[in-house]
Amino acid sequence: MTDSSTPLPSSTAGEEKAVASAYMKFVAMLDRADSLPTESRKQELATVMVDPQLSRVLQRIDKMRSQHLTTYGRIIVHVKKVQFAGSGATIYDCQDSRDSGLLNSITGKKVNRGVPQGNTKALMVKSSDGQWRVSKSITIGEGC
Repeated sequence: MTDSSTPLPSSTAGEEKAVASAYMKFVAMLDRADSLPTESRKQELATVMVDPQLSRVLQRIDKMRSQHLTTYGRIIVHVKKVQFAGSGATIYDCQDSRDSGLLNSITGKKVNRGVPQGNTKALMVKSSDGQWRVSKSITIGEGC
């Protein structure tokens, strides 16, 4: 997953796998975030993300609900690279979201859909419990 041709020490390779796994759980959770029960949503989302990302997602769900929007489908993750810096990591992903998007929750009509190659990066932090979580997810643009 790194762009280095030099073999990684096993501890770094293990951390890289842990970061990628945490990121994949984050994306999977986003796919269903708006359908989580309101009373436990924040707690469940907090297992894969921290602020400012957590607050951004909760605000977006509230806005979507007020506009009668919900998500459909799922995003396919294609991790391209993991970089470590200081106590954090950055993950680079080429997401395939063409079978996901937003739909009107009243009519069931699709409002938009994703793209085959969505260039995304996520800033990851290791929490006090030893788990990696997304602190910020950034859409760079279409094409990878």
